[in-house]
Amino acid sequence: MSSDINFRLAQFIDVDPLMELVQEFYQFDQIAFDDNVVKAFMALLSDEKFGLIWLICDRDRPIGYVALTFFFSMEYHGRCGLVDELYIREDYRGKGIGKSVFVLIEDYLKSQNMRSLSLVVDHWNSPAEALYTKLGFHREKRHLMIKHLT
Repeated sequence: MSSDINFRLAQFIDVDPLMELVQEFYQFDQIAFDDNVVKAFMALLSDEKFGLIWLICDRDRPIGYVALTFFFSMEYHGRCGLVDELYIREDYRGKGIGKSVFVLIEDYLKSQNMRSLSLVVDHWNSPAEALYTKLGFHREKRHLMIKHLT
């Protein structure tokens, strides 16, 4: 990883560059982008009890982001982290930045006495799954099931 790559917590002043990155990610991942997405990010920026967003920067220029959210699990003994979204611009992939992101997140979670970190990866995204496996993630015996509420 280049020594010019750094991470900083996103703030409200970062909304425009952050939303540009989010739109790129959603286009890449074929996720609908609308006002509800913006509202969700604003809620996350408003209250750290929900989670944190770090901007991944090349010097001062944002080139990616990671959204870490929190949940509570009896099975995993309390508060847990979920990498809800991770996006790094294509030109910067494969350079060790993703690995550094997870070091940052794991150090943060340990400092908060959280004992597990989860993530969701698309079935078609084998490069991401290979990275996550290399970093120690494994598939659980269960499937994630979701019901969208209107």
